[in-house]
Amino acid sequence: MKKLSLLPAILMTLVATAVTQSPQAALAGGIGNNYIAPSVSFGGGSSVFGIDSKFGIADNVSLRPYVAFPSGNTQFGTSITYDWDLRRASVPITPFVGLGLNLETGGSNNTTTGFAQLGADLNVSDSVALLGSVAIPFNNNSSTSVTLGAGLRF
Repeated sequence: MKKLSLLPAILMTLVATAVTQSPQAALAGGIGNNYIAPSVSFGGGSSVFGIDSKFGIADNVSLRPYVAFPSGNTQFGTSITYDWDLRRASVPITPFVGLGLNLETGGSNNTTTGFAQLGADLNVSDSVALLGSVAIPFNNNSSTSVTLGAGLRF
């Protein structure tokens, strides 16, 4: 539970950064607003390191593949999201909502889970993006996870 005590500080930093940045840093969710980001996911009583990414495939549609490395396993997945274009807003943030699939491999146990995802990208500058998302699995055997990351935009 101590690891989750950092969450309020991280969220406050994200909000403070968003309020002090110019709106020109925000871009629509689609083509040309891509990133790759190291991230940490919290859920099910553990924290997991991973790599998240975002690739715009249409004006407001993105593909968000990821890989994570929980204890003894590897998770691969992707989601397709609808990204709201808030370029004219005073805060450079791009909220999104979508659906995805997660494949967890390890040992003789492979599982596939569908999930709903919601979150936001905060474009801090032309080259840096912060991300936060919540993944809610459709399977009762999996737990909801919160992911936070910071990455390079391209």
